[in-house]
Amino acid sequence: MAFCIPKHLVDTFLAKLKSGEIDPSELSKMSSKQRNDFFSSFLGKDNATKVNALFESKLMLKNQQLGMINWAKKIGGIKPETKRDLISKVNRMTEVLQPKDADAFLSDLAAQRLGIGVTVEEAGKIADLAKTVSDKKGLIKEDSPIRSSDRMDYGIALTVFKDYVSNLKLDAKKLTPLEWLKSPGEMIQTIAGVTKSVAASLDNSFFGRQGFVTLVNHPDIWMNNFIKSFSDMKSELKGIDAMIPIKADVFSRPNALNGKYKLLKLDVGIESEEAFPSALPEKIPVFGRIYKASESAYNGAALRFRADLADRLIAEAEAMGVDIKDSGIGRLVNSMTGRGSIQLTPGQAKSINVMVFSIKYLKSNLDVLTAHQFDPKVGKFAKKKAAKNLLRVVGTLTALLAMAKMFDDESVELDPRSFDFGKIKVGKNHEIKINVSLGMGSLITLASRIVPTIHKGELGFWYKTSKGKYVKMGTGKYGAVEPSDLVFDFMKGKASPISRVLLTTWEGKTFEGKKPTIEGELLNLATPIPVGNIMDLAKTSAGADPILYAMLTALDLIGVNISVKRTRKKTFKY
Repeated sequence: MAFCIPKHLVDTFLAKLKSGEIDPSELSKMSSKQRNDFFSSFLGKDNATKVNALFESKLMLKNQQLGMINWAKKIGGIKPETKRDLISKVNRMTEVLQPKDADAFLSDLAAQRLGIGVTVEEAGKIADLAKTVSDKKGLIKEDSPIRSSDRMDYGIALTVFKDYVSNLKLDAKKLTPLEWLKSPGEMIQTIAGVTKSVAASLDNSFFGRQGFVTLVNHPDIWMNNFIKSFSDMKSELKGIDAMIPIKADVFSRPNALNGKYKLLKLDVGIESEEAFPSALPEKIPVFGRIYKASESAYNGAALRFRADLADRLIAEAEAMGVDIKDSGIGRLVNSMTGRGSIQLTPGQAKSINVMVFSIKYLKSNLDVLTAHQFDPKVGKFAKKKAAKNLLRVVGTLTALLAMAKMFDDESVELDPRSFDFGKIKVGKNHEIKINVSLGMGSLITLASRIVPTIHKGELGFWYKTSKGKYVKMGTGKYGAVEPSDLVFDFMKGKASPISRVLLTTWEGKTFEGKKPTIEGELLNLATPIPVGNIMDLAKTSAGADPILYAMLTALDLIGVNISVKRTRKKTFKY
């Protein structure tokens, strides 16, 4: 229980202890609240809670007199303690969490160790759930296969425990409607989170986007989980929580129990993926259940993919004698499933996640394209795997584009400086674009434009318009496009729905160059991306071709980006 209080308060505390004003024996007779109030009178509320929690921890010792002496010494110079796993902490807190009467409840100690304030009833429930987890864990046979009944019983118990504690933490942070209205920052984050979550819903997009690298390199894992995703959605539509058995499966696997997932920092313990930062849309009548189905399909796929890939790579690495501790397998698997590693504080992560659509997915694409070769936290084994992944991705995309070009020479653009690079153009007038390169193509295009290249023997910053015209940037002429403009436009394209509305309002024009309206922007915020894409498709030549329309709609619903050519007043396309 490591903490530090200001020196002048330490001096005050020691002076009161020496004078007898602080009497440990009298403190032990007080209730937790009475002690807290006493310490607050000269230490302040926050410091009082920590000091009281430390005092209460010493009350649990059989030798209370020695415990109180140690307590007094510790306040004068706190010593750091090793952090313990939450389940283990709770199991060691049975006496604290299950008191005989409310007056003896050591609330500050429970709150300090759990990280949340809890009531007597809540503490008792936590202790009961923790005991169930330990009991179920002890019943797992060493040779039990994954998803066996004993493993799933433990996994379900652990999931219920984690969800209960997580919900307590969320409830503790909830604001009243009045508090929410008085907090502009919270209002913006809430609205941004809800609109982003709505935009990402009503599809099964993980498989065509974040799951693409796995599809190319481990198609069996991709197909197995793709089939399961429809069962997950079916369960949610029936009102059954599909995430409980998914988490139970992952949390009860051998590599979860032996601590290897944790050692590798595999992202299987997160509450939700970055595409779904808010759970509020679940409360919308009718829509909420459909929303939850797509959310569970997405989050569930991410958990299963990571566990399946990690299990496979761990087994392979250990068979080769690789020490997985510093292998970087976790970072590799995370990036393969759309979750690149970015060092952010919890507050920064929350703010960026609601303002940028998929910052970790963007980072994962960078990781795939660089094959982790510049990542010092990734070892030789994982770097070799990442390089093979990249070769297969490039080979697959090259084959797709080559086949499309064979059938229609004008359907594919080979110059990476063009906005159409990495896309297959279909439709009567090539007005529909299938982005088979996913998020990687746009990164390649940006890099090829902001790095000097040669066109007709002239070195410079070049880009190619959708009409095939080459334009040189950075000429210094009035109104000329600069390479920095491309970087700004690229990041603007990654903005979340609320950020895009703010940018549109600031610039005074929409993507098509029209003047934004309140009705139009509100409609954009409330429309899931798949719905807007399907409506746009219906207005193209594909709308008159049922087979083509059905194929494009199916691709869009599994995450393959389908865009429709739009006219803009500004001819430049980033």
